[in-house]
Amino acid sequence: MTTRILAARTWSSAAAILIAATRVAAADSGALQPTATGPATAPPASIRSSEDTTPPHRPRIGLVLGGGGAKGAAHVGVLAALEELHIPIDCVVGTSMGALVGGTFASGRTAREVEEAVSAISWQEAIARRGLRSKVPMRRKLAGSTYSNGLEFGVRDGALTAPSGFFSTQNIDLTIQYLVARSRDVTDFDQLPIPFRAIATDMQRGEMVVLSSGDLALAMRASMAVPGVFAPVTIDGRILGDGGLTRNVPVDIARETCADVVIAAAVPNPMPELDDLSSPLTLVARTLDVLIGANERQQLETLGPQDVKIVIDMGDIGSASFDRVADAIPLGRTATLAHRAELERYALPEAEYRAWRLARSRPPREKMSLAGVTVQGAQRVNEEFVQHTLGLQAGDVVDSAEIAGSINRVFALSDFEAVGYSLSGDPQRPTLDVDLHEKSWGPNILRFDLGFHIGTDENTAFTIGGDFLRAWINERGGEIQGSARIGRTTGLDLALNQPLDAAQRWFVEPGLTLQRSLEDVFADGESVARYRFSQGWGYLDAGRVFGNHTELRAGLRSGGQSVQREIGLPGLPEISGEGYGGLALRLTRDTRDRDVLWQDGSLLRVTYFRAVEGLGAVDDYDRLEAMAVTAVPFGDSVAYFRASGGSSFGAQLPVYDAFTLGGPVSMPGFNIGELRGSNYWSAHASLLRRVADISYVFG
Repeated sequence: MTTRILAARTWSSAAAILIAATRVAAADSGALQPTATGPATAPPASIRSSEDTTPPHRPRIGLVLGGGGAKGAAHVGVLAALEELHIPIDCVVGTSMGALVGGTFASGRTAREVEEAVSAISWQEAIARRGLRSKVPMRRKLAGSTYSNGLEFGVRDGALTAPSGFFSTQNIDLTIQYLVARSRDVTDFDQLPIPFRAIATDMQRGEMVVLSSGDLALAMRASMAVPGVFAPVTIDGRILGDGGLTRNVPVDIARETCADVVIAAAVPNPMPELDDLSSPLTLVARTLDVLIGANERQQLETLGPQDVKIVIDMGDIGSASFDRVADAIPLGRTATLAHRAELERYALPEAEYRAWRLARSRPPREKMSLAGVTVQGAQRVNEEFVQHTLGLQAGDVVDSAEIAGSINRVFALSDFEAVGYSLSGDPQRPTLDVDLHEKSWGPNILRFDLGFHIGTDENTAFTIGGDFLRAWINERGGEIQGSARIGRTTGLDLALNQPLDAAQRWFVEPGLTLQRSLEDVFADGESVARYRFSQGWGYLDAGRVFGNHTELRAGLRSGGQSVQREIGLPGLPEISGEGYGGLALRLTRDTRDRDVLWQDGSLLRVTYFRAVEGLGAVDDYDRLEAMAVTAVPFGDSVAYFRASGGSSFGAQLPVYDAFTLGGPVSMPGFNIGELRGSNYWSAHASLLRRVADISYVFG
C-alpha cells in the first residue's frame, strides 16, 4: 500500500455522523493484507490507467468527492449529471462517503450502475444490522431477548474493555466488497478502470494518509471509519480513521494524482439559526461544523477559473439520514447541472465519450466454481463448526452475493468482531479463504441494561441488569452464562450450556436460579399488602434446537420457595419456606427481526411444569402457559397482536406459582401483578407508529 503522509489536524464532516447519530437516538473478494507501505513522494501528474486513451488535445480531469455521511449520496447524482453531459473523468479522489461513491465508480461501474447499486443498499442492514438476527443461534438469541441495546464490554486483567466502535462494520465491509467486486483483484489503484485515491487519517500521528494501493474495499472502509462510531482499520501497522479528519475535500490530492482540471463536489452543513445554538450538544456539533467548514474552504479556495466547484445544498438531510439516500441523489444531479456552462467546456462528442466510457467499464463478475474453502484465524472457536455454518465446499458454484450471505451466517454466531473473505488462485476456480477476527474484547463478555416502569397509584418498578458470557470453554462450544439483576426483582442465574454434537443441535444445560421480588397484592384495584417472594432451585435440562428459530427443552427442577409479608395486616398468610420441584418442558419459536421494538416476525412460547413431591414439591399440580405475539408492519406503523393463556387443569396453584397479569406487557391498564389466579386467557392488539429510525445500538 503506497501512502502519502501530510500533516493536518482538522475535523471533518464525516465526524459529524457521531453527533447526528446522537440526535437521532432520543442500520468480490480479494486479500485483506495490503502491500507494504511507507511514506512516498507525491505521485506524478502523468499517472494514467493501463487502458488510458486520453487524447493529447484535452486536459485531464480529476473528480473530488467530499465527505459528509449520508449527504454524500448526492455524489451519485453528480456522477449521473457528468455522464449526461459527456464529461470524462481521468481520476477520482474521495473522502468518507465520497470514497465509497468514488471507489465504486472507479471500479468500472457506469454512473447509472452506481446509482442502481447504491439505491439497492439497505442501510438499515448495512449500518443498523437489520436482518442479522434471523441468523443468530437460538441460545444467543434467547440470552439477549430482554436487552434493549446491543452494547458489549469485555473483562480483561480486572478491567472493562470495549469495542473500538459503537457499530459493527461487518455488513458495511461486505457491502463495499460487493460494490467494487468487478475490480477487487486490482491492488494498484492506478490500474483501476479509473485511477483512484481514498483519503484516511493516521489516528496515532494525526496525519493524512493517501491510499493508492492494496485492498480497494479495505481502503474505502478506512476512509469512512468515523472514530467512536465505526472501528478503525489497521493497515501496515497504522490505525486509520475517517479521512475527513484531515482532508474532507482533497483538491490537492486530485492535482497530484492526475488533474489539470478539478471538479470538486462538497456537501457542507448549512449555517444554523441563533435559536439552534442554545444547548451544549448543539454547540459541540457547531464546533465541528466550524472546523469542517474551515477545512473545506481551505481546499475549495485553491480552485481556479478552469476548475468547477459544486456545493450541494442538502436542505434538511443530515449526515446520519441514511433513510433519505434516495432524496439526496437528485440534489447532486441538480447542483451539478447548474454548472452546465462551466462543465461543457470539457464535454466530449457523443461517439468519443462512448468510446471513453466503454474503455473504463467492467462487466459484472460471473459465478465461479470453488476449488476449496479454508478457514483462518480461529483461536477459541471450532473450525469444524465454522465450516458447518458456512455451508460452502469445493465444487459449489457461487457469486459474491451468495458468499456474502454465507459469511454473514458465520458472523451471526456472535463470536466475531468481523468475518472477511478473499479469493485466491485461479479466478475461474478460486479458493475461498475465510478470515475470522474473534472479538478483541472477549472471551469474557458483559452486557448491561436498565428497565423502568411507572404504573398507576404510584406503583413503580425498576431493574438494573447485566449478564456474563464465557464462550467456547471447550471444542464443542460449551459456554458459561450468568445474569444478575437488582431492583424490585433481584436475582442471579448461572448455567453451563454444553452442545453435544459438532453442529450444536443437541445440548444439556445444568443451572441455578436465585430470585427475590417485591410484589403487591390488590383488592378492588387497591394495594392491600406487599410480599417478598424468595425462590431458588437447581435444574438440569436437555434439548434440541431446530435451525435458528426453534428450541425444545425438557428437564428437572428442585429447590425451595418462601412468601413473607413486608407490608400488610398481621393476619395475612405467609409461607415461611417449602419445597419446590418437578418436571419442566419449554418450546420457544422466535422469528423476530429485533429483540426490542421489532417490526417483523413472531414469538411463540409454551411452558409446562409438573410439580412432583418426589422432587421436593409439597403438592402435585400441573401448570401450562402459552403466549404468541406477531408483528404486522404496514407503512410507517407496526401492529402487534398478542394472545396468551394459562391453566392449572382445575388445581389451585400455590401463590408463588400463580399466573399474574398487569403491567406494560401483559395488560397495561393494570398495575404489575394486579391480577392473580390459576387460569386465565387474554388477547390484545396495539399499534406503534415510527417517528424515527433509532440505531440498533439503542435497540
